[in-house]
Amino acid sequence: MNLEMKVWDWQEIFESVHNGIIAINLNSEVIIFNRAASMILNIPQIQAIGEQIEQVISNTRLIQVMESGTDEHNQRMKINDRAIISNRSPIWRGNKIIGAVAIFQDISEFEALSHQLDTFKEVNKRLDAVIEALDDGIVVVDSQCVVVRANDAYLNMIGITAKEFVGKRVCDLLMQGYANKSVTEMVLERRSKVNVMDVRNGKNLLLSGNPVFDDNGNVSYVVTAIRDVSQLNELEEKLAESEQIRDKYFHELEHLRSQQSFKKIITKDPEMQRKLEMACHVAYVDSNVLILGETGVGKELIAQLIHRASKRAKQPFIKINCGAIPLNLLESELFGYESGAFTGALREGKPGLFELAQGGTIFLDEVGELSLDLQVKVLRAIQDKVITRVGGKKPILLDVRIVAATNRELDIMVKEKKFREDLYYRLNVVPIFIPPLRNRKTDIFSLVAEFLEKFNRKYGYQKWIHPDVMDAFLAYDWPGNIRELENTIERLVVTYREDCIGIDALAETSLVSSQPSSKTIASFKDIASLQAYVESEERRLIAEAYRATGSTRKAASVLKISQSCMVKKMKKYKIFGNQTINKEVALFPDNEIQNRK
Repeated sequence: MNLEMKVWDWQEIFESVHNGIIAINLNSEVIIFNRAASMILNIPQIQAIGEQIEQVISNTRLIQVMESGTDEHNQRMKINDRAIISNRSPIWRGNKIIGAVAIFQDISEFEALSHQLDTFKEVNKRLDAVIEALDDGIVVVDSQCVVVRANDAYLNMIGITAKEFVGKRVCDLLMQGYANKSVTEMVLERRSKVNVMDVRNGKNLLLSGNPVFDDNGNVSYVVTAIRDVSQLNELEEKLAESEQIRDKYFHELEHLRSQQSFKKIITKDPEMQRKLEMACHVAYVDSNVLILGETGVGKELIAQLIHRASKRAKQPFIKINCGAIPLNLLESELFGYESGAFTGALREGKPGLFELAQGGTIFLDEVGELSLDLQVKVLRAIQDKVITRVGGKKPILLDVRIVAATNRELDIMVKEKKFREDLYYRLNVVPIFIPPLRNRKTDIFSLVAEFLEKFNRKYGYQKWIHPDVMDAFLAYDWPGNIRELENTIERLVVTYREDCIGIDALAETSLVSSQPSSKTIASFKDIASLQAYVESEERRLIAEAYRATGSTRKAASVLKISQSCMVKKMKKYKIFGNQTINKEVALFPDNEIQNRK
């Protein structure tokens, strides 16, 4: 075989190699540049053969390898945005170097595959973490009914290990007692989702099997989710218990809320307390209530009490003063109106007060002031629980509680044909009459204390009321009832200059005719000097405080002085432990009201 044939054979071998091969001689000329090298470097072979290597590859190290005689292995380099791994070696002939050769490989595809593999591993790792984080058990079975995956939640639920379960056929597991029912076989047969209840290891389990289809529509896997419903049953029981506790606290809270409204109605009168008890009692039903009583007795407070003590407490409380709204506007205010119902109407219409009270309570104050025409429409709303807006045709169903109030005698108005009899009987299901203040004068003490504290706090005063003023309050009939009393206290607090509101403060009020003037004013004139009057009041306050508390320490605390000062003043005024005060009524500077003995 001649040399040319040998060279030709080697050339064919070089051209068939997948890796790039470049060889140079001692003159740094390219003598081998195979097809793979041409493709990797994007340089035609004809332009490379015979050329200086530096002209072909500018960053080559073949010349350095040839000169140093040292191999370089696994050298990474970047050529034409390709990742290249190169091995370079000198070419020896005997003991002499006659050239150098580089064999290199494009690893860009391998790096891409490696990146995809890393990504796949990361996704698989995250999926494993998600599956293991679930409280529900997860079992994956392939189309051959072999278990390929079971998470820890399922293994712990059943009480087995992965070695006992994973890799086993479902039929074998059934025979060994690890399962009672094969959801997998049912899913494979039906090719759809299957839900099964099972009992394993003393637990009630809900098994939900789902098929996973391949591109050809065949079931490749069955994924079964297993949930321990016995835990859910326990949670349901705890939830039901919590709801019972919540309902209990809710009712207690509503009771406390109703008591808050009750506390605003200050009374010690037995008859008034019976009225309040009646209001609280009927609050639990939806019967219509008619509150009767003079102006200023607190009818609105009673209505609020009924609402807050009812099951509608969280819903609206809408008050309508039937005597304060002009008659020509009252119908549209009560029932609302549609767009264009009358001149000046809003374009989008407007809901009425009955609509705004949906689910709650509507309070018809001064109901006796309604016109006869409007009484008919109010009767329909109360009787049929239906209203129609002004200018509208669509009926609106109502769910409201009706509480009405009036200071007029409706039964007499019915006889005089000024109030509809049918509406009167609709409203008068549960009548509650609120007695006037003149019939429960024992409440005056508590009311005065409440209003005095209120306006002292509001205006920053420390006013207190002289006993003679209280006598005048008790002698007065209070035609304006509690409202008149409250307004009177405010007027005295803001207009009287002294801290002690004396009898002369009533000179320009309607109470002047009720004053016990002859005796009280005479006793006031008998006081020789301011100092004597001050000492007289000081003696009375110290005696009253000691009588009320029963000890010098507590009395000193009430009067905001030291105990030693209290003892000294008791000695000064010759006040002893068994002494009592003849004065029947006294209001202390700290606004504490004492009841009559």
